Amino acid sequence: MSQYPAVIEDFHETIRQLKGITGMESGVENLEPIDTEVLGYSACAHLPHAALLRTGGGLEQEVLIQFEITFDYSPESLQSIEFLAWFVRDCARGGTKVQLRPFALPPETPMGRQLGTTLKWHMDLFVDGIDESLEPAFETVRQLHQSLQTAIRLYDIPLK
Repeated sequence: MSQYPAVIEDFHETIRQLKGITGMESGVENLEPIDTEVLGYSACAHLPHAALLRTGGGLEQEVLIQFEITFDYSPESLQSIEFLAWFVRDCARGGTKVQLRPFALPPETPMGRQLGTTLKWHMDLFVDGIDESLEPAFETVRQLHQSLQTAIRLYDIPLK
């Protein structure tokens, strides 16, 4: 995480403070070279396929900041995920290009059954207008983080 500015780490920390959330990872990916032909490759399994199929692939000067959220399957974690689902939908309604979607691995592998153990949530933040610097993307994360902190306070969301 050290290659990212503090705003990413701060956003991680806020989400990890929600009850039942056990982990948070993120990455930045240039979507511009992604086309529909490469979406079938396993290296692209983490990408938001439906969104990219709708646009025929990544858009010019577009990046994806993807946050992967893990949870402990407790009732508290489900409440935290429900809160995040509302929060993300509300942000999207307000114009932020963000979505929350489930992500899981195949039910069985040659190593055995893994159904019930691989569910995670991906928060996909699409930012366009990225030319030479990721600063516009990090500014979008700053705004999202401030909104999240406000919503947590406003709705008295329980924290660890």
